[in-house]
Amino acid sequence: MRLKSLTYHERQSDIKGWSVSGFTLAPINLIVGKNATGKTRTLSVINFLGLLLSGTRKPGEIPTGNYEVIFEHEGRTLKYVLNISDYEVMYELFSDDDRVLLERREGGVGRIFHEKEGRDLEFQTPETDAAVVARRDTIQHSFLRPLGDWGLGVRHYSFGEMMGRNTIGLSVEDGPQPDPRNPDDVVGLFRRGIEQYSNDFKDAVINAMNEMGYDLEDIRLITPSKIKLQTNIGFLPTAFYLGVKERQLEELTEQIEISQGMFRALSVIIHLQYAIRGEHPSCILIDDIGEGLDFDRSCRLIDIIRRHAKDSIIQLVMSTNDRFVMNNVPLEEWSLLSRESGMVKVHNFQNSRTAFENFKFTGLNNFDFLAMDFINESEAFLVGAN
Repeated sequence: MRLKSLTYHERQSDIKGWSVSGFTLAPINLIVGKNATGKTRTLSVINFLGLLLSGTRKPGEIPTGNYEVIFEHEGRTLKYVLNISDYEVMYELFSDDDRVLLERREGGVGRIFHEKEGRDLEFQTPETDAAVVARRDTIQHSFLRPLGDWGLGVRHYSFGEMMGRNTIGLSVEDGPQPDPRNPDDVVGLFRRGIEQYSNDFKDAVINAMNEMGYDLEDIRLITPSKIKLQTNIGFLPTAFYLGVKERQLEELTEQIEISQGMFRALSVIIHLQYAIRGEHPSCILIDDIGEGLDFDRSCRLIDIIRRHAKDSIIQLVMSTNDRFVMNNVPLEEWSLLSRESGMVKVHNFQNSRTAFENFKFTGLNNFDFLAMDFINESEAFLVGAN
C-alpha cells in the first residue's frame, strides 16, 4: 500500500494554526524548502499517522489534528479522514473506492460494514481511540488490516541526529526484541538481522558501505573495551556494540570512535536493509538526509537509498537542505515547500509541471530551482502574462 496524498491541519482558527496541503506523493520523494518551511514537521505528521494506524499511539494523546489521506492499495483508492479536537475524535471515515465502510461522529457513535452480515451495523468506540484500530479484526472487518499494516511499516529517521551511535546492546535472557521503528536500536537490529537473514544481511550492509567509499572488510558485534558498565540489578549483562574493520587499518574501529558521518550512513543502511526484508515495509521517512557527509559520499548514499527503494515495495520520503542531495535527485521527485504564516503549500511535478519543465531549459543546477525561488517567479510571470 502506498500513500498518495496528504492534507493536514491543526488549530485552523488559531494564530498557532498550521497546515499542509497539495502534498501528493510518488514512490520516491524529496522534500526541499528554505529553513522553517515545514520539512521536518511534515515528516513528523506522516510518522504520527503511522503510529496512530498501527495502534502504537492514540488520538487522545494530542490536542488537535485533522488528517485527510489517500492510499493506493491493489489498484483501489482508500481514503481515511480523522478529525481530533480537545483530545477527542470528532469525526472519522474510511472508504474503499468511494464506498464508505466506516464512519463515526462525536460521542464515538458510528456505523461500520460487517463482512459476515453483509450490512452496516452501529457501533460505539471511546472518543480517545481510533475506530479503525479499535474495530480491527480478521473476521468482520478485515478491510481495515491494510491501514494497520501500513502504519506498522512506517520508519522515521532523523539523519542529522545520533542514529544510535550513543547506544549499546545488552544480552539479557528473554529481553525485548529491537524495535525497527526506533533509530537508536541499530545495534540490536544489526544483531537481529544476522540472526534472521544470516551473513547475507551483513554482506549487503558492507557492500553498501563500500559503494560509499568506506572500504570495509567486516562489521562485527564486539564487547566495548572503552566503556565501563555500572548496574544495580545484581548482575552485569554482556554488552555489545558495533565495530568496523577498514582495509587500510590493522585494528577494528569501535563504535564510539567511528566518525559521526560514517556512523549515520552505517545506521541508515542497516535500518534500510532490515526494512526491505521485513514483514511490513511501507514508508521510510528520512529527515536531513546527507547531513554531515561530504559531496561524494552524500551523492553515493542517495543513489544507494533510491536504488534500493526502486527495487522494493518501499515508499521513500526524504527531506534535505543540502545542495549536494538536491543536485543528485531528479526534479520529478521533488516536493518544494513554501510557507505563508502557518500554511504550507507543496509544489511538485504533478501540480506545477510547467514551472518544473521550464526550469530544465535554464541549464542551471537543481539547487538553483530553490535558491532562485523559480517556482514563485514562474507563477508570478504566468499571472502577469494573463
